[in-house]
Amino acid sequence: MKSIKSLLLLTASIILSTTAMSQTEKDQNFAQETKTLKWQSVNDSVMGGLSKGTSYETEASKRMFRGIISLKNNGGFSSIRSSGGNYDLSEFTGMEITVRGDGRKYYFTSRSGGSSRLAFWSPVQPKAGEWETIKVSFKTFYGTSFGRTLPGLKLNTKTINSFGFMLYDKKDGEFTLEIKSIHPYK
Repeated sequence: MKSIKSLLLLTASIILSTTAMSQTEKDQNFAQETKTLKWQSVNDSVMGGLSKGTSYETEASKRMFRGIISLKNNGGFSSIRSSGGNYDLSEFTGMEITVRGDGRKYYFTSRSGGSSRLAFWSPVQPKAGEWETIKVSFKTFYGTSFGRTLPGLKLNTKTINSFGFMLYDKKDGEFTLEIKSIHPYK
């Protein structure tokens, strides 16, 4: 009985300390947590394509997403996505990302729930070579499965478990996207 009481007191103190946190502290905690997430690459090789893309952390603690898109063998995409997170972002309007791109159109992606087949995309096209902060409203995300739009689906912001970036512009060539930060905004 004593251990249950201790657990309840600990849970209550965690809840109180979390709600007492300022919005800035919550944003900083979220940004720090996204830096420690596991990231994986998913390229068109899963369906026979020849594109290659990878992601790694730079010495300056930025996330680098780079590679080469090939349209051979019906290919044409490269993506990275995080895993290991579970976020209730229902009190927020969207996500703010700070990125430096190459002028190509990317998609900022999110997943909600348990299906790896269902993703939500929102287009972003940062200027080439410049750091840019882009606000991506949750309202702009639309459902996709294997690159096909699924009308009528909405992102469940209470159960977000992954963020990522997708390049799917149907253009051959090298690409580079550097990610400085990802965090929610109101």
